[in-house]
Amino acid sequence: MPERSGTDAVEGVPDGGVAVEDAAAEAAASPTTETADATTATATTATATGSPIARVAGHLPRPGIVVRLARREARLTVRRGWGTGLTVLFAVFGVLLATFSGASVAPDGYEPVVASYVELATFLVPLAALAFGHGAIVGAAERGRLGVLLTLPVSRAETAVGVFVGRAVVIASAVVLGFGLPGLLLFREFGLAGWPTFAWFLFATVAVAVALLGIGVAISAIAPTSTFALAGALLVWVWVALVHDLLALGVLAAVDGASGLVAVAVAANPVATYRLLALAPTDAGGAGLAAALDGSGLTVGSLVGVLLAWIAVAAVAAAVALRVKRV
Repeated sequence: MPERSGTDAVEGVPDGGVAVEDAAAEAAASPTTETADATTATATTATATGSPIARVAGHLPRPGIVVRLARREARLTVRRGWGTGLTVLFAVFGVLLATFSGASVAPDGYEPVVASYVELATFLVPLAALAFGHGAIVGAAERGRLGVLLTLPVSRAETAVGVFVGRAVVIASAVVLGFGLPGLLLFREFGLAGWPTFAWFLFATVAVAVALLGIGVAISAIAPTSTFALAGALLVWVWVALVHDLLALGVLAAVDGASGLVAVAVAANPVATYRLLALAPTDAGGAGLAAALDGSGLTVGSLVGVLLAWIAVAAVAAAVALRVKRV
């Protein structure tokens, strides 16, 4: 993991995720943009007095502002070394696991390696995502940068969503590049026949990384200090990676024929959902909660929907928490 520094030598912005100086300079250099934003805000206020749909739309983040904040956030986190650090972390573990997994039985060697990757990613990816997200909001608030940013014509919801989207792009790229390197080694070793299984693993891993990042950003928006945010992120990781499945299996063992509880137990934990989703194309998903899936009604499509729902809920939670946060 890259070290967190108090100042950013390139942008003059501390870690915590919001580019205040960039935003202020851009607003000063582009008065027409600020005027356009003000006009948009006025129009939104006018329409907010109309129908309920117009009132709801008036409170939604503006896509253009979110994209600009996300692009700035991604650039800053990459310059601080987060992008490189996460990519190297995933690549090192991926190459080591592919090298020493013992999966030398071509051409069906993809499945054992993917199963090993899923077990690794179950612990490593959520921890990295939570660590990446837990200081996104509260760090900027502690240094006074968030308060300066909110004086510009951007809403709190736009700020939270922009920070989340920018960091999501960084961690998604790190997952694809980091695990993609050993994927190329597998392609060289086993050919193209099993590569769709590995590509499915990458898709599922990106989804769970973004979901846990969103939870980390929401924790950052809720926590009063960075210390509380770090403690909350660690507690969430212990729950989703270690404790939840053990408790769920204990409950399911005590209750016979509780197929509905299986679906609830899986959906309640994005990491459990990820494990089943990533192992869906393989024969390695027959243990633990997966063994109780028969008759539960869960399908690959529903598992994808659960992860997407976790991403959406985390983004909304971060936006709502920042709206009520005292800065």
